[in-house]
Amino acid sequence: MDLGILMLIFGSDRQFRRVKAIKNTLRGRRTVSNLYWALEYGMLDFIDVLHGADFGEDQPVLAQLSANGLAQADDDFRIQLTAKGVEQQRAYLNQLLPLKHLAVSSRYDVAKFMRRFSFATQIVSEFSYGNNQYYPQSINYFEDQLLKRWFIDHKQDHLPEHFRQLLNSFLSDLHQDELADLFVQSLVGHDFSGLTAEQVAVKRHVPTTIIELQWLQLYGMLLEKVMRAGKTSLFAPLTAGLAKPIISNSAQTTFKMFVRQADRNPHAIATQRHIKLTTVYEHLLEAAILTPVAKFPYRTLISEDLMNQLAAHQPTNVGEWSFQDASQVVNQLAFFQFRLFQIYRSKTTDGH
Repeated sequence: MDLGILMLIFGSDRQFRRVKAIKNTLRGRRTVSNLYWALEYGMLDFIDVLHGADFGEDQPVLAQLSANGLAQADDDFRIQLTAKGVEQQRAYLNQLLPLKHLAVSSRYDVAKFMRRFSFATQIVSEFSYGNNQYYPQSINYFEDQLLKRWFIDHKQDHLPEHFRQLLNSFLSDLHQDELADLFVQSLVGHDFSGLTAEQVAVKRHVPTTIIELQWLQLYGMLLEKVMRAGKTSLFAPLTAGLAKPIISNSAQTTFKMFVRQADRNPHAIATQRHIKLTTVYEHLLEAAILTPVAKFPYRTLISEDLMNQLAAHQPTNVGEWSFQDASQVVNQLAFFQFRLFQIYRSKTTDGH
């Protein structure tokens, strides 16, 4: 993935944004710091959409964006888009579907579904031609076995016809021949080996990253279509195990224990779970970031007096307020309470 393109897509002309935080949000590094900046940048819907992607080094990208007049960069590896950068951002967004279709990859492993569906297409296509002699796509053992079981269970159920109906329905729903062609180019079938993102990009005269993002969006749409058909659908097995937890399992366990306790004592949870108190606090902060504001007990963890003190001294941009500065005006302030206040203010201000 081209980091420069992603920085333009997810950059802003209203605030400086940390390049590392954007990268880590997109590839799913779920530290509290990364999640917090995802909240500040309005990127919570895009956590892990490019799971594990390698974006390369920051410095050359920042230098190139600055040299091209697309962004300003500061010494903390943050960027803010210029007017020219915003214009380029619009150009990239116009080449993509609405970003809500990319956000599907934050909730489900769309990249895995894409590999499954492409392999399933090859299997069904060759089966429809009665061809048993072909080179199957390379896929890991678990996925290979899942698809073999699915094929064996359904090959006598007029599978090629059902597959054709699904594809026709999905492609018709797109209402754009160009998008339909783009999707089909990703498939592998009888006497058709498909195209790589690089090959499609050359044909369409667009960056490879744009094609890769478009494919994720299209397969996200297809995945949602298959899931809407329900668990009895012939294609339901292709969606098995793709859901991603909104909150990490460990943080979810801690948060559930906390809200169920009569006295809501983080120290007791640390003892019961055999984890550090700092870990309990990290789990609660993760839950606060990813839970609707009305469903998190902020007032249990921040007294009314402390809330009022923090509110009285907060700057206009509470997201950029440093703990060091806050500690100088609020006595005996704990970092956990400070960060929780920032999360609360960000969410109540932005309507989360």
